[in-house]
Amino acid sequence: MVTDFLATTLVVLATGFGVAFTYFGYSFVTRLTSLVGGLGGALIGSFVARMLVAPAVGVASPDLLLVSLVGAIVGSLIGGQVARATQRFAIVALCFAVSSMVTYSMLGHPEILHSIFLPSFGSGAVDPLVGSVVVGGIVSVLVWQFYLPFVTVMTSLLGASILQQLARDWSGWLPVFHSDVWTTLGTNHVFWLFLVGTGIVYQYRRYRGRKSRLRIVRPIRRRLS
Repeated sequence: MVTDFLATTLVVLATGFGVAFTYFGYSFVTRLTSLVGGLGGALIGSFVARMLVAPAVGVASPDLLLVSLVGAIVGSLIGGQVARATQRFAIVALCFAVSSMVTYSMLGHPEILHSIFLPSFGSGAVDPLVGSVVVGGIVSVLVWQFYLPFVTVMTSLLGASILQQLARDWSGWLPVFHSDVWTTLGTNHVFWLFLVGTGIVYQYRRYRGRKSRLRIVRPIRRRLS
């Protein structure tokens, strides 16, 4: 009984994450980043309030619990805002690191990513370090310039892959259709492309509409201010 409940819970969570990434990727990533930042900020704020602030102002038990709670609340608010503000920088930095590692591996150092098969361009023509930094810089500039389309495509790819993996490996726990139908869908590349395509189109239309609303609202705010 417990196993069935855990399996059902995992299926529901995986389905939710898959749908959220596929069709609401940008906003979902932003909220998820804020949540993680808020949780981290709450832990740090509680620790700082209990270990540093409370002894400095002479607060003792049982008021320590209240001080820790206030620190956690303040820390979560600050952490969420900081995480949201630095999300773009973090993703660009991650893209720089990944693209640099891939380039460095392809330029004659396959041991860096030995578990992934990558074509090799040999060594000697271009210094691996210089080439990896140049490619990483170009990728970073492109990701920064086209941040929203990049996040939209990547989240839709990730979400569609989660849903297809779920359909393939957890077919017996999925409702509506027989397990063989889900297994077939999970191994069908057309189904995966359909999920990716509809996710990208939906996100594009959604954020294009939001951008259009912002263009209308901003002049009104300027006139009122």
